[in-house]
Amino acid sequence: MPEIVRVADSRELAVRACELMRECIDQAIAARGVARVALSGGSTPGAAYRLLGQSGLDAERCRWFFVDERCVPLDSERSNYRAAKRDLFDALPVAHVFRMQGEAGAEAGARHYTELLAREVPRFDLIVAGIGDDGHTASLFPGTGAVREPAPVVAVEPAGGLEPRISLGRSTLLAARRIVILVTGAAKQPALAQALTAGDEDAVPARIYLEAESATLLADEAALTPR
Repeated sequence: MPEIVRVADSRELAVRACELMRECIDQAIAARGVARVALSGGSTPGAAYRLLGQSGLDAERCRWFFVDERCVPLDSERSNYRAAKRDLFDALPVAHVFRMQGEAGAEAGARHYTELLAREVPRFDLIVAGIGDDGHTASLFPGTGAVREPAPVVAVEPAGGLEPRISLGRSTLLAARRIVILVTGAAKQPALAQALTAGDEDAVPARIYLEAESATLLADEAALTPR
């Protein structure tokens, strides 16, 4: 079960998330000389990334990766890389960013990232994750079977007209030294409640974090209060 940290609102969540991320990064650099961090997209982490970019971290000793990516052009508003560049990388002297090649398609992009992780990442020091209002995490969507795939990186075909995705697989996510899960808003409350209750993981993929070695859930009052 993840450690649950309750915060008042999205503003406090961004501050606490920045503090946790900075702590994990500093510890990794002190212990191993480098911090390997995988970032999620979506609207929730953006404010925390902006604070992190202003925090004075040792960016030259960070290696930045991605939890998932949509198969869209690099300049698309829906690109997770584009959002991270705007919110974090543009504020830092970043030299080591390893993006997922969504523009290459899901299957080719997943193969490329699998090969890259085999060279660059013995184990992630920090993964920043979220939970969707349908219970997905990363791009492991309900009903796709993606959460059951053993591969370190998987190609995902979500339903509902969403773009194909590239996503870290459950084995890669759960191997991280630390997972920080960010959840805000009343719309996420039902999915979060399900994610904290054992059951079918293909129905609620975020249930995988019940097995995580070290996970912290940062959630605001709206996301934790039953409606």
